[in-house]
Amino acid sequence: MEIETVGENAGKVWRNLNENRGEISIQELSRKMNLSAIDVAIAIGWLCRENNINIQRKGHLLYVSHLGF
Repeated sequence: MEIETVGENAGKVWRNLNENRGEISIQELSRKMNLSAIDVAIAIGWLCRENNINIQRKGHLLYVSHLGF
């Protein structure tokens, strides 16, 4: 996967989380955005590294939200 694609997906995930204004599981986000769970996870990793999102484990699932929500 090219780094430009990862960056584009990270932007899409960030915008989606901003519009969602709540937490969402990686699986739900993947379905909603029509991206593979792996592509979403890589994008979330990018956003975590930049400290732009919250991530929390609940049971066996990871939930993400836009920073500040």
